[in-house]
Amino acid sequence: MSVGAGVGSQDRRRTGMDGESARVSGTSPRAPSFICVSRLPFLAALLGVLLLAAACEETPPLVAPDLCASVACPGGQTCVEGRCLATTCPGVACGAGQVCEQDACVELACLGVTCQPGERCRQGTCGRVGCGAGVSCFPTERCVSSACVYDTCMGVRCPQSTVCRPGGVCRSVSCTGGFDCEPDERCGEDGRCVPASGCAAVRCPSQQVCRDGMCAARACTTAADCGAGETCRAGTCLSNEDACASVPACPSGQVCRAGACQEVTCGVERPCQGLEGCRSGRCEGPVRGEARGVAPGAAVLPSGAGSVGAGLGGGPMKGPTHTLYPGLP
Repeated sequence: MSVGAGVGSQDRRRTGMDGESARVSGTSPRAPSFICVSRLPFLAALLGVLLLAAACEETPPLVAPDLCASVACPGGQTCVEGRCLATTCPGVACGAGQVCEQDACVELACLGVTCQPGERCRQGTCGRVGCGAGVSCFPTERCVSSACVYDTCMGVRCPQSTVCRPGGVCRSVSCTGGFDCEPDERCGEDGRCVPASGCAAVRCPSQQVCRDGMCAARACTTAADCGAGETCRAGTCLSNEDACASVPACPSGQVCRAGACQEVTCGVERPCQGLEGCRSGRCEGPVRGEARGVAPGAAVLPSGAGSVGAGLGGGPMKGPTHTLYPGLP
């Protein structure tokens, strides 16, 4: 027998044995490998169709929920992400698109952002914000050295002839022609810086009211003689913020202090207030002449007829034929 014939017989026997094994196990003989390879183009085409169908399928865009849809905020507030935030800081209205956070007007993108001293937040980023030449700061800021800074003087009202400086401190600042004053100030008649806003930033002593940035005691007979935000009480114009503005006329020998009628002694270096006169060592209400609109002109009343002592209300007023002593009946 030849070697080639022997090998062929062995292959046939092996094939027969494989077929027999397949019949015994109940399975079909394995298909030739070329059949699987012939299916690859079909499967690739099917996969391409499926991918194309998925790409063409319309996917709805993601929409963030409206957290303010069912929120109704009171006046002076606006809804931001479901929360009602104030659109005004104490005494100051913020600009469009701004809300009040920690007493400062900020953009919505700057909520929760903390900046270093000298920096302000704009569009969510901290940095130096220039100002001047038509570029304004936010309502709660002021322009200092051509840069916007937080206004520490916001809501601060200073006594007459003083202005607020950084830190909320009231100071007397001398000036010449306004060059030494801040942009929101002017040089007053007494050579000192005063707020350009007039009386908005001026705090007057009790029983005095502000006119054009200057405090003075003003007599009245009715409320029409007083200005806006004032009332006529016992012949004197008082600010509505004055504690004595709502107190009725006090009994003879008493005057109003801190919202209550009481006896107040007066004399040298113990002057009375406003248009009050000093009678027999006690402060009395406005004298009759002042109640008719005659305002005093100086600070100290002389002693004389009618037991008029030292007081804040003015000296004798001389006319063409007589002299009026404040405090005389």
